[in-house]
Amino acid sequence: MSSKPSVSVSISNLYPGCENVSVRSRSMMFEPSLTKGVLEVFSPMHNSHSTADDQSTKAIDIQNANINGVGDFSVWEFSGNPVYYCSYDYFAANDNTAIHAVLFSLEEPYETQLNQVTFWLNFLKSLILPEENIAFGGRIKHPLRVVLVATHADIVNLPRAFGGEFGYDKEMSLLKEVRTRFGNDLLISERLFVLDAGASSSKDMKLLRNHLQELRNLIISTCPPMTLLCEKIISTLPSWRKVNGPNQLMSWQQFVIDVQEQINPLISEDDLRDLAFQLHSMGDINIMQSETVQDVVLLDPRWLCSSVLGKILSIETPKAIQHYRGRYRIEEVQSLVSESDVDELVQILDAMDICARDLNNPTMVDIPALIKTNGLHRSWTEEDEEDEVLVYGGVRIVPVEHLTPFPCGIFHKLQVNLCRWSHQQKPEGDDIRLWTNGVKITHGGAEVMVLLVNHGQGIEVQVRGLEQEKIKCYLLLDLICSVIDNLMATTLPGLLTVKYYLSPQQLREHHEPIMIYQPRDFFRAQAQKESSLTNTMGGYKESFSSILGFGCAEVYHQGTLGMDIHISDICLLVRRKLSRLLDPPDAMGKDWCLLAMNLGLTDLVAKHSTQNGTPKEGVFHPSPTAMLIQEWSNSAESTVGIFMAKLRELGRRDAADFLLKSSSVFKVNLEVNGRETYGSTCNGGTSYNSISSVISR
Repeated sequence: MSSKPSVSVSISNLYPGCENVSVRSRSMMFEPSLTKGVLEVFSPMHNSHSTADDQSTKAIDIQNANINGVGDFSVWEFSGNPVYYCSYDYFAANDNTAIHAVLFSLEEPYETQLNQVTFWLNFLKSLILPEENIAFGGRIKHPLRVVLVATHADIVNLPRAFGGEFGYDKEMSLLKEVRTRFGNDLLISERLFVLDAGASSSKDMKLLRNHLQELRNLIISTCPPMTLLCEKIISTLPSWRKVNGPNQLMSWQQFVIDVQEQINPLISEDDLRDLAFQLHSMGDINIMQSETVQDVVLLDPRWLCSSVLGKILSIETPKAIQHYRGRYRIEEVQSLVSESDVDELVQILDAMDICARDLNNPTMVDIPALIKTNGLHRSWTEEDEEDEVLVYGGVRIVPVEHLTPFPCGIFHKLQVNLCRWSHQQKPEGDDIRLWTNGVKITHGGAEVMVLLVNHGQGIEVQVRGLEQEKIKCYLLLDLICSVIDNLMATTLPGLLTVKYYLSPQQLREHHEPIMIYQPRDFFRAQAQKESSLTNTMGGYKESFSSILGFGCAEVYHQGTLGMDIHISDICLLVRRKLSRLLDPPDAMGKDWCLLAMNLGLTDLVAKHSTQNGTPKEGVFHPSPTAMLIQEWSNSAESTVGIFMAKLRELGRRDAADFLLKSSSVFKVNLEVNGRETYGSTCNGGTSYNSISSVISR
């Protein structure tokens, strides 16, 4: 991945009025709903803090622009500085009235280009909320539209074809690679647009504009027409923003009242929700909701995205000693946004998982994205143990597909959630320490470290405690994992993750690197009736009990191993991938039909077969594989192990291997008082980019 700072240049020739947009390596999103839309710009740089650049974008810059010959757009430019990533999920979430243009520079090596494109496509895919009713082939009802654009063709002296357009020899390879990885999740244009972003009259630019116009017209044709009431609200918004002054936040209830009192007293709240969807698609307002902030209307997204986030998260903000640990006094936050109501603002940032207010010291807030302390407390040492017998254990959480760093500043959000949880512990709270890529917490006689590892591609949770506190160690590990699971489900609902397990003996010996046990290791051993795994790095065996439950017999005997876990426990994302693999007719008959017969569900074959095995376009057809899993799960004997074996008997090793690498290794149900106390600490806030699921909740 590129670690260079963004190079910001004007591409006003592409869309007049939109200045200072980096075309180094970006992702753009056009939302041409009605007469306007939203263009969002990202840059995949993973150095923690880029150097200051007077021309670089601060947080998210929003402007209205007109693309010559195409139409009006609301342009959202996202800074390439990772310090701002933790706010992106609120403003780049699902919206089927969007065109996402992913830009990358041809100055970079091909592998870097592919990594950068993969990072942002994985980010977009991760924002897609899985649908309860899985369609045939695992198809998404409204996939996001994506256009790939390669820039700096002039600088690298690409040759031109006879028609005058640039020719890129790796175009087909790159398109094939990303369409193979993401083609079932995103609607990726069939052409890569290679251009010099400064040449507005070039053949390449005309081709891109024509394509955007085609997509825009296609999207607008499916959108409801703008009503007079919607136009009236748009014309009234400037006066409401002026009345609201420095804080552009309003409750949904107040928004409804204002519309009814000042514009149309007869409009119902339900109808206003539909209008609000249009306003959002045009980038005029934004509505957020979480467990701590209910239905907040952001009247002017520019205010929060640029004025607030751009100042609070800016790397140019003066630093005091405590700032290097991400600790800020309320009055310091107030000085950055002097005219705003800082308490209300902190509440919003808390809801966005950008900061956590210290309940034990209400004058302080933690902003992990700004932490600069690095290298402290990164590992345990033998000196820490003080002759006490300690037990160790841990997991590494990784994406199942697409080897790329976690998107959306997810680790900063995790640090916020762990701070919030720690602050809520009674009576005196836990001892928590933060650094750039880590957290260390002491809780109830046990210690936990949470680390961002493997270049951002894994989150590791390590726990240790006294020999006699094994069950507390397991509960702490399980609790931290539930924090991570909840955060992933609310922030990146389309990202499938799995847990690998760390060698407890090597953790205890402070050995590096540490042996990591994957699901396939446990399933293979379980199939052979074994209850231990061989540590090939250490040359010894470790028991399931020590790896999974700190050697605690009470935990291990109440648990269920992977092959014996009930099939109903596999998540929607796994079911959808299995549907994608097994729904399409197979020439050799090795599809869902024969699988249903092998499972004794012959009635389903006649019930869910479609004409010639292919469903009609434009009509929703449920996935027969998903229906098969649902029906088969009614039996208590239906386990993941049996289903996997049936897939292998069928000759579908691809489906069996995917199920294997995405399956849980161990599931335990312990009735412990206070286990549910974490619940409210993970906000799971959602932006108005998915308004139907926000306002209706």
